Amino acid sequence: MPTDAQIRTALDTLGTHQLAAHECFGGAAAVLRDGEVICESYFGGDRFSDRALFRLASMTKLFTAAAVMKLAEDGRLNIEAPVSTYLPAFAHLKIGTLTADGSVRAASMPRREITPFDLLTHTAGLGADTLGNREYDLMPPVEKVSLARVVDRYGASFHLAFEPGSRAAYSGFAGYDVLARIIELVTGMSFGAYLKAAFFDPLGMPDTTFAPTPEQYARFSPVQKRVRGEEIAVNFRGEVFRGIPTTYEAAGAALASTLPDLVRFFRMLARGGELDGVRVLRPESVRCMIAPKLPDNLPGLLPGENNAFGCFVVTGAHRLPRGSVYTHGAYGTHALFLPRENLVGILLKNSYVDMSLTSHATIEFENALLGKSGT
Repeated sequence: MPTDAQIRTALDTLGTHQLAAHECFGGAAAVLRDGEVICESYFGGDRFSDRALFRLASMTKLFTAAAVMKLAEDGRLNIEAPVSTYLPAFAHLKIGTLTADGSVRAASMPRREITPFDLLTHTAGLGADTLGNREYDLMPPVEKVSLARVVDRYGASFHLAFEPGSRAAYSGFAGYDVLARIIELVTGMSFGAYLKAAFFDPLGMPDTTFAPTPEQYARFSPVQKRVRGEEIAVNFRGEVFRGIPTTYEAAGAALASTLPDLVRFFRMLARGGELDGVRVLRPESVRCMIAPKLPDNLPGLLPGENNAFGCFVVTGAHRLPRGSVYTHGAYGTHALFLPRENLVGILLKNSYVDMSLTSHATIEFENALLGKSGT
């Protein structure tokens, strides 16, 4: 494993490479060892400081999973129960077929109903595959104004892409939206308000939110997008992604945060659910969240990986060591946990240019934590 000094040098080099390649306007990174920060790095100028906000995109799913686990601890949510226990309309979901003209036809009833476990592990078939993406894209923007309205639409008109539990297929929005709506019904609070009360306030995370204030919007890091070879800044105000307003607390994609806030959340996870004397999750809940959940031979899993709750675990041949846990989001957000070394890395940048799971920045960041050279 690399020394702390070697990691600091590697992070500075990563920032230099990203700026030189015009793959982002700037970013932020931090590394924790044994639950304590060993280095933080900011690159790209004054807009990328410890006060800069970033869209987390799919890293939001980890927070949703933590909320589910907290309610499961309290006996208020059963992850093995049918979703229809909380949302009766979901008892009638059918498996669909995508036709040649792009429409969706109901084919049959599934052998069993979907459960929160299926939604957490991307094995429900809701909002997944080409069929699910098509149904989400066809949803009128007027339906995407609130979580309740979106989930009502899922229950009324969406279809499953396959038999629940028969395979894995990533659900970018729908699966975790349904989980968040269940949380709202169980707690009587909006999803964002519950996260704030259960995690953000106790952990001291004032800049983690679905609905940034005008002052927080002024601190948003600019998003880089390349149009006809030129880099332009994209404004996030009022939207999470194009056509998705910030009035809709999309539980798989819509949180914004700062690096210091995320450091506190990941310190809590690395310390088994506790930070600065405040416990927000039991140690067994944290262990459960990051443990592989599915048979390794289940169709649809990425090679060498398994699905956990809100994150993914390396279980076989892979560029990362076995047991590594990661979460990743569009715009290039990434977090990696190496349990054997108790090492956590967090990378934030807002980019439409270099944003994939195998982007230059992601690979170089992982290599910095592993003490490898190259990208």
